[in-house]
Amino acid sequence: MLKKMVILGVIGTVAVVAFGGTKAVSYLKSEFRSFSKTVEESIPPEKEIERLKSEVSHLDADYRKLINHLAKERVEVVNLTAKIDEMTAKQNKDLAAYDARYAALEKAEKGNTQQVSYGDRTVPLNDARRDLDGLLVRLENNKKSISAHESLLNNRIKVRDTLEKQLEALKNQKSELVNSIDAMEAELAALKLQQMESKYQTDDTRLARIKEDMQKLKTKVAVEREKLNLMPAAYEDNASATKTSESLKSRREALSGGKKSD
Repeated sequence: MLKKMVILGVIGTVAVVAFGGTKAVSYLKSEFRSFSKTVEESIPPEKEIERLKSEVSHLDADYRKLINHLAKERVEVVNLTAKIDEMTAKQNKDLAAYDARYAALEKAEKGNTQQVSYGDRTVPLNDARRDLDGLLVRLENNKKSISAHESLLNNRIKVRDTLEKQLEALKNQKSELVNSIDAMEAELAALKLQQMESKYQTDDTRLARIKEDMQKLKTKVAVEREKLNLMPAAYEDNASATKTSESLKSRREALSGGKKSD
């Protein structure tokens, strides 16, 4: 069967190269589809069940890939959350420092002094303004960075949630498929048992052939017995015919005084 499919495949390839989009190619494609359908229909149910079991077992590889992807996304969500928390904490600290320096700068400006005190530090007024402006730029950039990380985190969370749903769906569907295949296998086993117990066999098992041969043998024996029963009746008919001939002869001889005239 495999050899025949290979031959058909080679013929189809040669035809495509030789004839392009002609009717011959269309005919060969139709014949190949018909042959493939015939091969598929000839596959025993047991083989199809084994194939389905193999296909379901391959879902384990998909399951592992999904778990691996989900694990990475979960870790990424945790890391991004920690990173954002760290950035936010630093931003809040820098905001507090800015507010404190701004208050000091404002106090110096109102007092008409050229020095600004930051705790135990004292800097010129213009330097304090430049430092404060630089700190403000850094705060603005940090805010944008935090916003970008939060957007990325939201996307990661969406991916994580989607993968979790896919994992759960795959788990449930695999379980349903396994149960369905097991049920079909049990149904097929019950059918096989019914076929073995049935008077009229519909399967192609050795037991079916043996039962069929036994039925044929019983028929032959019954025919021989019937022939034996018919034999006495046949002999009785021959005996009756012989007796009838002798009776006719005796009656004829009686008409001639005991002997038949020549």
